[in-house]
Amino acid sequence: MANSIKLEIITPSKMFYRGFVELVIVTTLEGDEGFMYGHSWACKLLDIGELWIQEEGANKDDFRIAAIAGGFIDVKDSIIIYTDAVEWAEDIDKERSQHEKEAAEAWLAEHKNDGDPRDIEAARLAITKANVRGQVAEGSHRHGK
Repeated sequence: MANSIKLEIITPSKMFYRGFVELVIVTTLEGDEGFMYGHSWACKLLDIGELWIQEEGANKDDFRIAAIAGGFIDVKDSIIIYTDAVEWAEDIDKERSQHEKEAAEAWLAEHKNDGDPRDIEAARLAITKANVRGQVAEGSHRHGK
């Protein structure tokens, strides 16, 4: 049995997850990275993407999957992830996510030439978040799922 490490995932409004895990895979600004017991200390910025957690004692292909809206991961004697938003695959409202994506795409199409650059970037981020949420809800891309 592999060694495990304590993981906490914290949002501004709640403790989203607390438990012992064997592996955490996140999308950093440098690409997908995995962290586990014995990993060297690290502090990395997270991109919008998928979060994969292999809980203590789980089968090697058994992961809990969530969509995460960026943040950062701090790896020391435990792993702490700070993020503004994270959502388990089974809790994602696919219809709402698709509606948000369509609304952002429509706004962007209408304002891409005359919109405030900050609003344009916010619309692009909303589209990216909706795409990831939809992808996670449908069964993700990692490991051929």
